[in-house]
Amino acid sequence: MSQLFNKLLIIDLLKKGYFSYFSALITVLIIPIHVQFVPPFLILWVLSWIIESYFRGSLGWNRRSAYTGLLILFISFYLWEVIGLIYTEDIKMGLNNLFGRLSFILFPVILLSPGEMIKKRSVTLIRTFAIGTFSFLIFCFFYALYRSVSIVDGVWQFEQHIAQYPWLSYFYGADLTISQHPTYISMYVLISVFICLDSWFDKSLVYYLRIACLGVSLFLLVSLYFLSSRAGILTSLILIPVYIFLYFRKEGKMKFAWLGILLIAIILVPLILKNQRVESLFGRVFKTENSDEKIIDPRFVIWESTFRIIQENVLLGVGIGDVRNELAVEYSRIGEDKMAEDRLNAHNQFLEVLLENGIIGLIILCSIFIVMLHIAYTGKNLLYAIFVLIILLFFMFETILYRLAGVSFFSLFSFLLIHIAIPRK
Repeated sequence: MSQLFNKLLIIDLLKKGYFSYFSALITVLIIPIHVQFVPPFLILWVLSWIIESYFRGSLGWNRRSAYTGLLILFISFYLWEVIGLIYTEDIKMGLNNLFGRLSFILFPVILLSPGEMIKKRSVTLIRTFAIGTFSFLIFCFFYALYRSVSIVDGVWQFEQHIAQYPWLSYFYGADLTISQHPTYISMYVLISVFICLDSWFDKSLVYYLRIACLGVSLFLLVSLYFLSSRAGILTSLILIPVYIFLYFRKEGKMKFAWLGILLIAIILVPLILKNQRVESLFGRVFKTENSDEKIIDPRFVIWESTFRIIQENVLLGVGIGDVRNELAVEYSRIGEDKMAEDRLNAHNQFLEVLLENGIIGLIILCSIFIVMLHIAYTGKNLLYAIFVLIILLFFMFETILYRLAGVSFFSLFSFLLIHIAIPRK
């Protein structure tokens, strides 16, 4: 009798999706901490989802929904990359890229019909992601402090600059985030800021938790200065006022919207403009060298090189394995040997897709964003709309889908946030 009861209990847990929920919980927690640990938990999540779908008796997909259309576009984009293997020369690199981007289709497939638990507790999942991001940054700052403090002749000393590279700081950029790229952490930080702000506006939470969420959001905002990702800083300057404006307009409290935007401008703009990399960017654009020549940002050189290659491969691109090789050859041709040695990517996701997959791949990618914006608009899902805008802006300055940190984040939140419905009253 006891064995029968345990069996029925396990079947009930499978039907409700408890196992995939706990797999999802671990996955969202470790993405900002160390994304390289994600694959085994993603595999566990996929296996749990398959077993649970079997016991539920169906996948539960609505074939006519916009969500299914979005899934089809994600799969189509990946399949078009697979076709790129046919005409690529570097097959090994192409296969590595395809394998590294498997989560691009796995997350959408399992999240289109994720199970009862994930649907009910999707807010808990995204808040767990924000907690993971916050915890990782706390660790980074403490570790930077640990590296900055030393004892010399019995006296405690603080030196934030790295001895071998005195122009670098333990509290700044890649040296702060240790093993993680600051651009991707900035992306995580930004969505976490909006998750925390949404939680602050969630009246169903007890007041002290709402205060904590507001405090975490402010800490994360300040951390963007130290992460020093220009894409992250620019995106925050654009989207925080947009979020405040849209939220208070929906609530019919426009005077609070303008007040909030003014306060953000007063606090953030002067601070951000003092950031070393932002100052450098303005210097490249506005200052001159030898009184008559502007200092050129390396991205402009990269983009010009990318366009030259694209002109000869507009329809199909160069293939999924040859992008770095083609760019390296072009960098060498124009005398940029350091860029060729570093094998720099296009630093723009749309250009990278156009170079890799041609105009067809770019059309599929743009269609993905159109459908996502449609879903956000029709569902009145402000957080989802902000996420889409974050991705769009980061795509303009970085090749986000080049790394697992970007692929997993994009594909996971593109479908997880669809299930979000945070109470307001």
